[in-house]
Amino acid sequence: MRNKVLTRVKRSLRQRGIQGFFGAAFADALAATSKHLARIRDGSTRYRFIDRRAHKDGLIVVLAGYKSFLWPTTLERIYSSQHDDCDVCVVSPGLYSEELKSICEKNNWSYLSVQRNSPGVALNQAVSLHPGADYIFKLDEDIVISPGFFSAMRIGYQRVLERSMLEPGFCAPVLNINGITYYTFLRTLGLEEEYKSMFGPLVMRCQDVPVHNNPEAAWWIWSKTLPFREIADRFSNGPERFSICSTRFSIGAILFRRQFWEMIGGFKSAWHAGILGVDEDMLCRDCVSFSRPMYIVETVLAGHFSFYPQEALMKRMLPEMSRLDPDTFPPQFFAAPRG
Repeated sequence: MRNKVLTRVKRSLRQRGIQGFFGAAFADALAATSKHLARIRDGSTRYRFIDRRAHKDGLIVVLAGYKSFLWPTTLERIYSSQHDDCDVCVVSPGLYSEELKSICEKNNWSYLSVQRNSPGVALNQAVSLHPGADYIFKLDEDIVISPGFFSAMRIGYQRVLERSMLEPGFCAPVLNINGITYYTFLRTLGLEEEYKSMFGPLVMRCQDVPVHNNPEAAWWIWSKTLPFREIADRFSNGPERFSICSTRFSIGAILFRRQFWEMIGGFKSAWHAGILGVDEDMLCRDCVSFSRPMYIVETVLAGHFSFYPQEALMKRMLPEMSRLDPDTFPPQFFAAPRG
C-alpha cells in the first residue's frame, strides 16, 4: 500500500511539478473535507419518521408539503397507480403537515418530515431509511402521472439498459411542461407549428423558454393535454422510443437505481437551507461526470402542473381543467363555486 502511494506521488510530481502537486493536493483535501462536513450536516438533521415500510424492492419518494391544492389529483393518482413492488414515502422538507400525515395513514404510506428545508437532504434521508430499495422513483407533488406509470417506467429503464452501451443515470417520462420534453409532447401530437405560431421558435432548454416562464404557454399546453388518460394512451400506444437528454433536466419525475445514488454520494444541497435547484443541477452534472446519461422514455406521459411564474394563472384555470377532464381533476375539489 505504501509503495502504491509513493508511486502515485512521484507520478503526480512528474506531471504537475511541485506547485501543481501541492495545488492538486489542496483541492483534493478541500473536496474531501466538504463531503465529510456535508455527511455530518445531513446526519445531524432532525427528522420525524412514521414508518410503514414493507421493505420492498422499489421505493416511491414524493416531495410534498407546499401545494396542497393539488393533492386530490397528484397524490390520489399515485395511490391508484402505485406498483405492488414499491413502498411509498411522502417527504416534507422544512415542515410537518398533519394533513399529509393523515393522507399517509389512510394510504398506508410512510411519512417523513425533515427539519431542514433542503430537498437534497430530505431525499437522501428517505433513501437511507429504505436500504433494501433498488429502483427509486422521485416525484414532486405537482406531477400528474398516467395509469400504469410506475410499471411502464421500470420496463422503460430495462429496455434502455438492454439496448444501450451506457446504463442510465436516471430515466424520466415525457413531461408536458418541461423545457426539454415539451418538444416530444408537441411532436407526438402534431402541435409544433401551432405552438410556434403562438409562442415562437421551438428551443429545448432548461430555462428562459416560454414553456418555463410564460403562463399562457403552460395553459395552452395543458389544454392540449386533457383529457389526460386519452392523451397518455396516445403515447403508450405508439412505437417504443427513447432519447438522451444532453443538457440540464428538470427532475420532477425520475427513476434511478440505488447503485447510482451511492456512486455519486447522494443528492447534493446548499449549505444555506431554502435554496432550491442544487439537487437537480448537481445530479445532471453527476450524470455527465459518471457517464450515466439521462434518458427520456417517450412512451410514458406525465403532467407537470407549472413552474412558479405560471402557477397563479394555472390555479385560476383549475375549474376549467375540471370541466375538460373531471376524471383527473375531480369537480368536488376543483369545480368553480356556483353563484
